[in-house]
Amino acid sequence: MLIFGPKNLNLPVRTMENPSKKHPWYYPNISQGFGIVLIFIFLSFITGVLMSAANLTRNKVIVDILELLGYLVAAGGTLLIITQIKTRVYVNKPLFRHHQVTPADYIIILILSLLVIIVIDPLTNLFPVPEQFHDLFETMFSKTIPAFITVVIVAPVLEELIFRGIIQEGFLKNYSPLKAIIWTNLLFGFAHLNPWQFIGAFFMGVFISWVYYKTRNLALPVFIHFINNLGSYLFLYFTDKPVIEASLKDIYNDASGYYTLIIACVVLLGLFFMFSGRIFPIKTLPEKYTG
Repeated sequence: MLIFGPKNLNLPVRTMENPSKKHPWYYPNISQGFGIVLIFIFLSFITGVLMSAANLTRNKVIVDILELLGYLVAAGGTLLIITQIKTRVYVNKPLFRHHQVTPADYIIILILSLLVIIVIDPLTNLFPVPEQFHDLFETMFSKTIPAFITVVIVAPVLEELIFRGIIQEGFLKNYSPLKAIIWTNLLFGFAHLNPWQFIGAFFMGVFISWVYYKTRNLALPVFIHFINNLGSYLFLYFTDKPVIEASLKDIYNDASGYYTLIIACVVLLGLFFMFSGRIFPIKTLPEKYTG
């Protein structure tokens, strides 16, 4: 089913699934969502302790390789645990829901993603990062191949499978779409474990969740997340500021041009969402995914 086409007026706003009397809630509900995030935090803490020892080598490439492996253990381990839970509870249900989309859909999403990134740019720097945390973020974003793989490739795939593929999908069956999207991204922001990334993660996550809700396609959220992280990574080459404090404002000679760009992007996004029902009708799901 393509994104383009007439709006589907017959799809109910809220979908509630009760797979069995033993499990009246579809996995996960909000409390279980917190549990998933705590699993991720716990595994991140364990691998973080091991990574701190790697810093003694003072070899940046080795440190970044070990951080890549640590992230694979934390995020990959979390995904493995929750997929095992879901497949045991719902034996005859597909693990993920995924509709096909067209190449034109990716072009639309690329344009929208760039507009959203620009619009939320002023919000990402509302709270200055204390200087003692600069080294931490410089470790996360460094000009090495392992760091690039971690931030730009691995993180978008694993995090979207966890937060959109498992958490949001469960929330959409247990709660209204608005509640599901808000709670998904409160957890998504919380999982970043610092207040400076929370705002950007929350607002970008809301956009990603909206796309997933509309399309039930997992590749598009991964694509958006990839674009966002790639943009952040490229700031390493365009500004001397720490990545966490970098802003599009840094590449403008005057503030007026920067804010004019933001206003223009807000207007374009507003025009798009006025007609989004026709461009992105909510997807109906195949029979194998329902009931």
